[in-house]
Amino acid sequence: MPLSTCPDPALPAPRPAPALRRLLSLGAVTVLLATGCGQASGALAGEPAAPASSSSTSPSSTSPSSTSPSSTSPPSTGRPATAAPAEVAVAPADAAVEHNPVEPVVVRADRGELTDVVLVPAPGGDPVPGELSADGRTWTSTEVLDFDTPYELHWSATSGAVSTTGTSTFATVLAANEVDARLNVVDGGVYGTGQVLQFTFSEPVANKEQVEEAVTVDGGGDRAGAFRWYSDTMVRYRPAEKWAPRAEITVSLDLLGLDVGHGMVGNHDLRRSFSTGAEHYARVDNGTKTLTAYVDGKVAGTYPVTLGNADWPSTTGQKVIMEQAPEYLFTASSLDLQPGDPHWYETFWASNVSRLTASGEFVHQALPSAMPVLGIANVSHGCVGMPPEGAKFIHDVFRPGDVVEVVGTGYPQADPDDGFGDWNIPLEHYADEDWQGDW
Repeated sequence: MPLSTCPDPALPAPRPAPALRRLLSLGAVTVLLATGCGQASGALAGEPAAPASSSSTSPSSTSPSSTSPSSTSPPSTGRPATAAPAEVAVAPADAAVEHNPVEPVVVRADRGELTDVVLVPAPGGDPVPGELSADGRTWTSTEVLDFDTPYELHWSATSGAVSTTGTSTFATVLAANEVDARLNVVDGGVYGTGQVLQFTFSEPVANKEQVEEAVTVDGGGDRAGAFRWYSDTMVRYRPAEKWAPRAEITVSLDLLGLDVGHGMVGNHDLRRSFSTGAEHYARVDNGTKTLTAYVDGKVAGTYPVTLGNADWPSTTGQKVIMEQAPEYLFTASSLDLQPGDPHWYETFWASNVSRLTASGEFVHQALPSAMPVLGIANVSHGCVGMPPEGAKFIHDVFRPGDVVEVVGTGYPQADPDDGFGDWNIPLEHYADEDWQGDW
């Protein structure tokens, strides 16, 4: 008998047996619902039945919601129904947006069992793999989803003899809200013991503490360090002391799925392994106008130098070599100097160059015109000018990450972010972006 059809009142119903009468008495409401002839479920006696309504869900990426299922059951035999349709909840909710691709999709049957779950990218592609629990009631996706992608979820479930199906849709984090990061060391690279780690983000970071907690640094002496934020998009890390020489260091940033604030979510992890070489250090003393190079704590050479003149004095403090080149084009325009300016100079190619600051301080071979005053007078625009053999030694033996310290010029230090002046900041003040040193 169809669920929507009432028994013909003209036909007398057979008198039920006593046991059946008790069953009918206990299940009267169920019989009425199954035949469609009784009062609607949930209505109190004497009150009109509430009209049926379709459920809707709000676009939330975290709260589970039931989808709009459809169910089928066999024709009624006149006996009371013994099974209700399966109740299924889905997270993320139907029509959710900005779902974090790292968070799994979960389909849960609160009543009944799941018989099939298929999660696919709406534009097309392979189904997302998932696992069904041993009791058959919970399905969980097991693969990170794609960013900026709509998905469709189809499920079916059974409860007794009743089959139910449902469909929902959602979309993952938009491309505009993805965050990526760069690290200033390459995998497998060899650096000096003063190398500072710099993370640069594509979007501003509001949850800075969470980002710091997502960074792991192993090796290099395991000397616990500190972070310093130079802007909302750039943070540096340095150990308490310089890295141990000839050490292996591994850096990890677990950025994938991390909410950095303002709805921005990391879209990848970073892993880098690098090593340090021998311990190199150079001390440039304006008092003696010499550069003394040390390798593993021993003097490897002393060379006469010229530093910045009175109008362009060399900054002081520890400076980390940023990059090196056998030749580098120097132009006066890089210092905003124009022809006619007393400090203007002709464009030239400098030899055996090691950069110390972003603004343009280098160690390099001095020009022929400066050779006669090496060790005697300062005539450069802030650079450390050296004889050919000295500049070549620094270029060939030292490497990015090694420290060159300048003392005695009477001029302040370079700003710590004009290159890597981080070693001029005491560790106890390193995390305080407002702390002001001698710059």
